[in-house]
Amino acid sequence: MTDSEVGAVSTIVGIHGIGKRQTGRHQMAPAWRAALRDGLERATGSAVAEPPLALAFYGHLFAPAATRTGTRTSTQDATRAGTGATKGPGPDPHAWLTELDGAELEDLLAAAGEAITPEEAEAAAASPAKAYTRLPRPLQTVLRALDRRFGPSAGVLYLGALREVRRYLTDTELKERIDATVRADVSPDCRVLIGHSLGSVVAFEYVRQNPGHRLDRLVTLGSPLSLRMVRRLLPNPRYGAIRGLPVTLGSWVNIRDARDPVTCGGGLRPWWPGVDDRPPVDNQGDAHAVERYLGKRETASAVLEVLPGLAP
Repeated sequence: MTDSEVGAVSTIVGIHGIGKRQTGRHQMAPAWRAALRDGLERATGSAVAEPPLALAFYGHLFAPAATRTGTRTSTQDATRAGTGATKGPGPDPHAWLTELDGAELEDLLAAAGEAITPEEAEAAAASPAKAYTRLPRPLQTVLRALDRRFGPSAGVLYLGALREVRRYLTDTELKERIDATVRADVSPDCRVLIGHSLGSVVAFEYVRQNPGHRLDRLVTLGSPLSLRMVRRLLPNPRYGAIRGLPVTLGSWVNIRDARDPVTCGGGLRPWWPGVDDRPPVDNQGDAHAVERYLGKRETASAVLEVLPGLAP
């Protein structure tokens, strides 16, 4: 099934997460469909057809303007977005951490405090310096503490993810462009919206801004919506909370891995009482990866409950 064929009949739409500036919908959508198909087969115990899933893609909007016009960019431009900028020889992939402005640094350090305890921070500060030595000391401490708690490179993933979430919620022009792109990509036939990572925040905003589109289910994977910084920056953080869910949602299922640093704030039910926080899954060595989430029986079951026709 081609992307255009899926788009014409898509009852499921996915919204991707962080660090996707250099890829695109046609590259990512087949991987999402394959992973969910694996999950559906695990959930049903039978072979299933490729699911009718389309992908709303906005990652290119985070890229510096120069990269969209084909002109050369500086190291600063290449790393400014915060994640997925460079690999291997060349510009330092952690350079963006040295370029945080005062407000960004304050917010990210506060968010790190939600993921680690004061004792963990003290232990990281007291340990011999072995990583992130070119960064300001407060960042060294939280990055080491996050790595100790969640695994290698977890600190960069966590702060990079939250920097993109923060930028989406504070850069009005960028947010309007992302929201418009997603709105155009979510067809009227969509019944299940799946948001991963930052995509779960974008999905929540889609629901808030489009009250005319009733969804049978919102599925959030690896969501940072439980973090104080994220909720503080939402245009309407209490949207849907009084009723338990936004009025246009039939249901909302949240799935997280307890080892996924982006979900360290916990489940979403304390903030939206109608959310169904499913038991944590185990994505093993790549706790935040969308393919790991989509391939889980738990995610597929959340889809099958409202789209039983996907089962053979």
